[in-house]
Amino acid sequence: MFNAITARSSLFVLLALMPALGSAETTQGFEEHFCGEAIGIYLPNAEGKPAANITLADFQMMSPQDRCVRNLPHDELMRLHAAVKPIAAAAFAKSEASFGVMARYTLTPDRPTTFDMQVRDAPDAETERLTRFHNEAEALRNFHSTSGTVYVVIHYTVHASGEPVPAD
Repeated sequence: MFNAITARSSLFVLLALMPALGSAETTQGFEEHFCGEAIGIYLPNAEGKPAANITLADFQMMSPQDRCVRNLPHDELMRLHAAVKPIAAAAFAKSEASFGVMARYTLTPDRPTTFDMQVRDAPDAETERLTRFHNEAEALRNFHSTSGTVYVVIHYTVHASGEPVPAD
């Protein structure tokens, strides 16, 4: 009998607190403590690595309107990754140099996806491969958030195809 009364009292206390738990103040506090400026996504090597000489250095998402990035469904994020991965493999699997490539996609609910790219330490000899990657990656336009803007960054480290790739 005591356990039933205690359980019932606990239920009333929880029900009384429910409006407060869902308040904007509580949500903002949660986001400040548990969600950073960007959220990194971990993928095992088999999923993240486009080719033997290409490492997925970072895979992150960020939304100015939603620090926890709940406005980008996981399926949409993985669909974007699945579309970029073969483009990176085709462009860089036979690379003759080591360098970094960072692709940034901007997703919104109602506009086509936009694309930006940054390259680090790539020699001029890689220009053709980088141009191919840029053109094909930029053509990916049909990815969307459910609300607000979401930035998705895919950062690859490319190693010369004949060199050993450092262990993760």
